[in-house]
Amino acid sequence: MQKTNIALSTLSAAAVLALAACGGGGGDGGGSTPAQPSNPTPPAPAITVQGGATAVAGDPLAVVFVPHTETSTRPVLQSISHAAFPAALQKATAEGAYTQVGIDANSLITLTNGQVVDVSGNGDFAIGRWTDGTSSIGNVSVNQGDHYAVGKPLKLIPDLSVGAPDVKASCSAVASTRPTAISGNFAPGKLNSATAVVDLTYATLDRFSLDVSIGSDANATATVTGTILNGLFNSNGVLHHVQTLGTNTASPYLAIGYAMPTPSSGDVTGIVILKCQ
Repeated sequence: MQKTNIALSTLSAAAVLALAACGGGGGDGGGSTPAQPSNPTPPAPAITVQGGATAVAGDPLAVVFVPHTETSTRPVLQSISHAAFPAALQKATAEGAYTQVGIDANSLITLTNGQVVDVSGNGDFAIGRWTDGTSSIGNVSVNQGDHYAVGKPLKLIPDLSVGAPDVKASCSAVASTRPTAISGNFAPGKLNSATAVVDLTYATLDRFSLDVSIGSDANATATVTGTILNGLFNSNGVLHHVQTLGTNTASPYLAIGYAMPTPSSGDVTGIVILKCQ
């Protein structure tokens, strides 16, 4: 009888161990807690945006693009001032920052990674600056910039009738990107002021003046007189991209992209939007 009891006890202990190993035996505490799935940190976005703008509606669109590779005396292939770019090819983020411009599928300029900063706009125009990244035209450092403006094209028609009054509009800056040295040797600067005078009767740009600070140049200035609206020109030592934007020919916006020399910081580029009235 004693041997039988020992055998039953041994069998019972083995059964308990087997149930525990299988998670059996009843109760809520049986078995081990399953491992929880990990929550990896999502990768940082390839393109970040500082600022915001209302994307420009309409087709076609006017585009000004000032690449960091142009100089005050020499445009490059990507130097743009044009009033008829297809809207479908001009791509913007949810924040209204444009990351692609182009007139056809074979000449797209696209930001693939980096930052779009100085973003602003009201639906008649949107501006920004690509920096600290890579685009289809190469790398751009944190001190450099590819500057753009996208807007509703507005063509001013000259009034050549006899006796037509000569109506001029004064223009003042309402938005701008920070000026950048093409060398990348200086931190982005500041537009101190920008003014212009447009002859609405003859559809010409009588004058525009810029004052920027960058590096040790506190007030580097440039002035251009007697130039044409809507195009890419070099005058008075300044390469300038000009487009008229908006919906009111009596009070247009003026988009001016520029590459201008400075005394100590070399050639500097940027974009300014002026309101004329």
